[in-house]
Amino acid sequence: MDPIKSCYHPIDAAILWCDLADHTAEILQVEITHSGELLKYFPQWPYLHFHVERIYEAITCGELPASFLGGPITLNDHAERVYWSIRRADLRGWFAQNYPEEKPAFLFPKNTDHLECVNLNAYLAVQAERDFHMRECEKLRQAYDSVVEEMEAYKRQEHECAVQLDAVGPASEASASVHHTIIGALLVVMLDKSRSGQPRSIYKTQAAVVDAITTLFPNMPGLSKRTLDRKFALARRLFAQAVGA
Repeated sequence: MDPIKSCYHPIDAAILWCDLADHTAEILQVEITHSGELLKYFPQWPYLHFHVERIYEAITCGELPASFLGGPITLNDHAERVYWSIRRADLRGWFAQNYPEEKPAFLFPKNTDHLECVNLNAYLAVQAERDFHMRECEKLRQAYDSVVEEMEAYKRQEHECAVQLDAVGPASEASASVHHTIIGALLVVMLDKSRSGQPRSIYKTQAAVVDAITTLFPNMPGLSKRTLDRKFALARRLFAQAVGA
């Protein structure tokens, strides 16, 4: 058994996962000169290719923590996979969470007596789940900050519009219709998708826009759910009429 390491490169982990340590030098020579072609050069070991790609995919999608020359991995580092590194503890947690039935010997030696210890699989599974939820919470926090920033921008725009309207005076029927048409156009842009099929905003429905406004500006005159639903419906109807005219 090789000495226990604190970190592993993905290809080294895949080699040990497949119990091919005796062929390490041969495999590494091919991987370095012909990256991504393990299946071509070693058809007798198909799982070597599949396992290393599983590890790379888990790192890329954020499921398996890894580092690039000691720092976090970014999109620009994907072409430099030779410098990626995985902590032993993170690799054990990933195996316990995703492949609990395999337990490769280089990570889970069988000669250690843990009868009086907390079940290792249960601990690693809980740790992996905790790390997953922490990452999800961070994503939600970033999304919330983005929404708050966006709504603050809307609030500033609303204030500027209110100042301009006060300076102009009561809106005529024609100008009110124009304003509703503009609001309708904004709603269509926010809720529609780009030509490439990507959403133009984080809001998928008019109800989501209304909920965001009433949540960020509670009890503000003119921004009740009932008023917003009525105004938005009118705005979208007038916009549809203008488009069809």
